[in-house]
Amino acid sequence: MDYKKIIATYGTPCYCYDTNTLLDRIEYLKDKLKGKKIVYAIKANTFIVKELVDSVSRLEICSPGEYHIVKRLGISGDKMVISGVYKDYDTIDEIMRDNDVLRYTIESLEQYHLLQELSKKHHKDINVLIRLTSGNQFGVSVDDLKSIIRDNNDEHLQIKGIEYFSGTQKHSLKRLEKEIDKLNDLANELKEEFNYVPEEIEYGPGLPIFYFQDEEFDEDSFLDELNNLLKRLDKYHVSLEIGRSIASSCGTYLTQVVDLKENQNGLFAIVDGGIHHLVYYGQTMAMRIPHFDLIQKEKGDNKTYNIYGSLCTINDCLVKNLEVPKLHIHDVFVFKNVGAYSATEGISLFLSRDLPKIILIDKNHEFHLLRDTIKTSDINYPNYEGEK
Repeated sequence: MDYKKIIATYGTPCYCYDTNTLLDRIEYLKDKLKGKKIVYAIKANTFIVKELVDSVSRLEICSPGEYHIVKRLGISGDKMVISGVYKDYDTIDEIMRDNDVLRYTIESLEQYHLLQELSKKHHKDINVLIRLTSGNQFGVSVDDLKSIIRDNNDEHLQIKGIEYFSGTQKHSLKRLEKEIDKLNDLANELKEEFNYVPEEIEYGPGLPIFYFQDEEFDEDSFLDELNNLLKRLDKYHVSLEIGRSIASSCGTYLTQVVDLKENQNGLFAIVDGGIHHLVYYGQTMAMRIPHFDLIQKEKGDNKTYNIYGSLCTINDCLVKNLEVPKLHIHDVFVFKNVGAYSATEGISLFLSRDLPKIILIDKNHEFHLLRDTIKTSDINYPNYEGEK
């Protein structure tokens, strides 16, 4: 990637998402997880949806805002599954009125009744997946799941199967095995008790991304083992809901050194970004070193720096005790694997600093500005004039 051209054209800080890296990643996952449909959870990154929509089976939508983004992109309802722990009447009413979305999830008895009411109101035939809880606020208990299957006789609402997701960054195959066996056992129970066979199981394996240089991970072997475990569900159509593992590798975050200083505690480099833009799952007080490149006009002997952002808080530390060639003003750090969550998960409004630009690199290596700089001072401004 021509980072120097990006820096010259757009400045820093900014995010860059590479389409070819993204599509190669999806094809890799499809190849390793043979025969499984891929559902992309767009909460990981909404800016790459248009580039990947044709490469996945469905998009998981978890909020009114996510729905409006996908609708505005012109994506058809048969590519969506409307999920989320909170489904409000007005949003679902709008979706059923304006779009032929075929799939919804049920995460509570209240949601079940809501979908019954609105599918009847709009005369829409919908397919639903009942989300099984893992013991947190998401999904329903086994008893509630069974009661829905037992009692449902709605002409518009067809229960197609089960959804299950218990968390992210799971790198224990034993844990994944327990979850897969749990789903298989539940499906067998449903057949024995109600003669109900799930047509589909949507499972979120929470595939791990290893962000830091001190980690070793044989992803090929891991995915081969997972694929073998998933064979236990071969009698069902299995969809894998994936977000972080699809999006992470396509993204980089560029931030420039704007100040250098030294005191009794060592050397400090201040960059124009910070923790309001850059989020690494599992980072601990900036002690772990993420994968990165360093763009410099000149290099010198190695020195050890603490890399801090532009926020007025001691917590705004990106990396501590980082050994790199001597830094200069305008050197640029290129932090890798930030394609998932960083652009939306950071504390973006803190200190009223601008939101960074977002650049897409398309298949032909052309640049597209997907989002220009946004001034958060407008968002944080107390608008007394609005009272008038």
